[in-house]
Amino acid sequence: MKRMRILTNLFTSRGPRVIATVAILCAAPVGAALEGAELGDANDVFYTTSSSSDLSLAELWAISVKGGQITTTDIGPTKGGNCISLALSLSSRKLYSMCGSLFGPGPQQLATIDPKTGLATVFGTPVSGLAVMAMAFAPNGILYAVGDLSDSDPNYNSLYRVNTATGAFTRVGSTGAPQFFMDLAFDGNGNLFGVTTPLDPSSTVPAILYSIDPAKGAATKIVDLVGSNFVMGMAFGREGRLYASDFAQNPHLYLIDIETGFETAIAALPFGLSSALESANPR
Repeated sequence: MKRMRILTNLFTSRGPRVIATVAILCAAPVGAALEGAELGDANDVFYTTSSSSDLSLAELWAISVKGGQITTTDIGPTKGGNCISLALSLSSRKLYSMCGSLFGPGPQQLATIDPKTGLATVFGTPVSGLAVMAMAFAPNGILYAVGDLSDSDPNYNSLYRVNTATGAFTRVGSTGAPQFFMDLAFDGNGNLFGVTTPLDPSSTVPAILYSIDPAKGAATKIVDLVGSNFVMGMAFGREGRLYASDFAQNPHLYLIDIETGFETAIAALPFGLSSALESANPR
């Protein structure tokens, strides 16, 4: 259970409280911070969760990216208890999360998140011991998640299919990755990607980008990420670019070069501890 203790310390010792700016837009010009990176003309919108040291105070935010300008909107508190994961169904357009006791002793449950208010509606089968923080919908409508935080368990860091009607989890297989997955994202071609981060905030181990086989669960390392070690949000934009956010006191929105792993910071985010990133754009 060593990993669980370390991650609990990470989540309870870092970062300020969420900035209370409900429904206020905060413009963050990109300018020279891009250093040659191009955002393009497509209008991308992302959802993210932000929390203070108390994860039960998680809030839903929207991030709009258009050309050289980025705006953020505080939608509102989830009030579902530790709702720090996000996944958007492409068919129903419903936003989902896993809410509840992230580290025990209570269970987590599947929830829908109202994109207009941020409020969570928890339902379905209680799931214990998985500490789910990474979720994503496949183009065929199947919801995938990674769970099981204890490295003493043979199911550690496994990929699961989630029944969106009942909330039940079905194990696909082990990812085989040594660090825990913090977010998942499908690209426009239906390929599944995942990002892991170190569990100890003093670690020099980088965040790592993987491809994951949805049929077997096995993860294949693509590249070490260069920049923030605490990437916990990841999503593909409308034009196929990979965006990310980090679980930091002063988080940023990044563009990630999949070939080199280099993270280009394109804007500072006006809230703390971003722990999920989900595209709101139809693909």
